[in-house]
Amino acid sequence: MGMCKPSGGIKSAKGRLGSLPRKDTPNTRTDLYNEKGELIQRRWYGPDGWVIHNRDYNHGDPRPHDHYWHWDDNKGPLRNEDHSPVDNNFC
Repeated sequence: MGMCKPSGGIKSAKGRLGSLPRKDTPNTRTDLYNEKGELIQRRWYGPDGWVIHNRDYNHGDPRPHDHYWHWDDNKGPLRNEDHSPVDNNFC
């Protein structure tokens, strides 16, 4: 799966931060926009459809930052709380 042009395509959604599902169409990215039409988050889904990566925009920290996800055998995918610098492999 290419992270810049996911093989499953790129979708857009309108909502609030935290409203995107943890599982969606495999090998896709969803761009989330707020009610003003501003991009607030991008979320990438892996080959099994589970979330693998987030990029957050404009909430608390004015700079974009990334969150990686890890797998917990009891809870499924969990987002790392640490703010990571933007990973240029995800675009």
